[in-house]
Amino acid sequence: MNIQTEHRQPTTGTTPYDEVYYPGHVYGLTHPNHLATIATVYGMQPAPVERCRVLELGCGVGGNLLPMAFQYSDSEFIGIDLSGVTIERGQRNIAALGLSNIRLLHCDIMDVDAAFGQFDYIIAHGVYSWVPPIVREKMMSIFKRNLAPQGLCYVSYNAHPFSHLRDMVRDMMRYHTRRITGMKEKVGQARAIVKFLSEGSKSSSVHGTVMRDQCNRVLKAPDELLFHDDLDSGATAFLLHEVVEDAGRHGLQYLSDADFSRRYLAGYTEEVRATLQRFPESEFMARDQYQDFIDGNGFRRTLLCHEGISLDRKVDLDFITAFYLLSTTSPRRPDACLTDDSEMEFENQDGSRITVTNPLLKAAHLCLGRAWPRALSFTELLDGARTLLDGRQTADDQRILTEALYILACSGEVSFLKSRPFLVKEVTDCPQASLLARRQAQSGPLVTNLLHQTVQLEDDRTRHFLQLLDGSRTIEQITAEMTETFGPTIQVKQLDDAGQPAEPLLLSTRQSVDRSLATVGKLGLLVA
Repeated sequence: MNIQTEHRQPTTGTTPYDEVYYPGHVYGLTHPNHLATIATVYGMQPAPVERCRVLELGCGVGGNLLPMAFQYSDSEFIGIDLSGVTIERGQRNIAALGLSNIRLLHCDIMDVDAAFGQFDYIIAHGVYSWVPPIVREKMMSIFKRNLAPQGLCYVSYNAHPFSHLRDMVRDMMRYHTRRITGMKEKVGQARAIVKFLSEGSKSSSVHGTVMRDQCNRVLKAPDELLFHDDLDSGATAFLLHEVVEDAGRHGLQYLSDADFSRRYLAGYTEEVRATLQRFPESEFMARDQYQDFIDGNGFRRTLLCHEGISLDRKVDLDFITAFYLLSTTSPRRPDACLTDDSEMEFENQDGSRITVTNPLLKAAHLCLGRAWPRALSFTELLDGARTLLDGRQTADDQRILTEALYILACSGEVSFLKSRPFLVKEVTDCPQASLLARRQAQSGPLVTNLLHQTVQLEDDRTRHFLQLLDGSRTIEQITAEMTETFGPTIQVKQLDDAGQPAEPLLLSTRQSVDRSLATVGKLGLLVA
């Protein structure tokens, strides 16, 4: 172990984010299409994502906001951030893409006023816990004053009860690194002290168990995240009810958690489920607070709206029929029989599995997986499933599919959206990948697809392959250039918690290029 204790003089700078770059990422739960979907479920009438105004507080380089603007040219996007260096970098990215519907402003949250106008969606991801109380108060004022009548606000923050454990280790790291200013050294010493203390604690004790769990988290965290999120002296965690009560004082009300599947209670014991289900609609937030206590939740994604809006918390069985449906499901055994009641196992991209016996539901899962990343309406899915069953149908088909999709949507196995995403997966004679993804691939392995997800490109060959998909080259030309420049292999995978590398895809033949293009299409990177 190498723990240093020498004293360092602090450096000067505008903000820590000017000196230590915080990479911009996409956050799917902040996307206006997702926010509009949740608002619609609870009885609101949100602005359509195709024509709306979006404000992001603490937008950083624009990594979350810029892909939204790229998708929806008739909507307006404004991001503000206190880091001038970060904003300048984001503005260069906007210029490179030629976007005119997004502005990134070097601006203090305290300076946002009525002149900014009203927004249909306001996003504040990773800001609320890391600013002083006066700024949090200002944020709530912005949520109220600058939110359109049917607008929705997303605010995330560190949450208790889990953050009590996180804060314990934060105190240890901050004390040990209190006189170190350089990011690399500070982060390195923070990890070193937590490793030392966790290994020194008794593994049989509660404290030792907590220390080992936290050590594992700290060792896995990216440097920039650990520096800005854990070693920030002002980071503050909250209970859900504290944030909601603060919002209430500003004329706002709690809508829900941004993750719809959190309301699904099937994973709890019968006693816990029965108790939580007894909470009336008027105590919807209280139920979520007790659920946090049970789960040990440590990060909250809270949705707020104006207090005068009448909300309907009751989710009818057939609510899912009003949305577009998506799922990455694929059969474990593609040769399994669809037409009988034998078991057929399906697996999602996150590794979760489900076993189905009903022929209609087996066909529906197959349709969703084949369509991915395209979204299907309920009618399209029902018709597609019947087609796979050679047109066989019964009077109960709609009811059976509705009931199954209700459970799958509530549990998060199937995603649903108010508006159909703008993307295709079919390969044309001159295939074209998203300009945004092609630009991103020029500088690194992480690109954003048209479902607002991060995709990791495995190597330089893959990045170059994506950039060739600009709509000007035929598949034969792509094959020839890749084979001449890089040789025979390319590998692509989707970046997710349980993602596994795809099989190497050979690029020496037309057939292998077709396979590669199909993979790119499945990753949601191809455009019409």
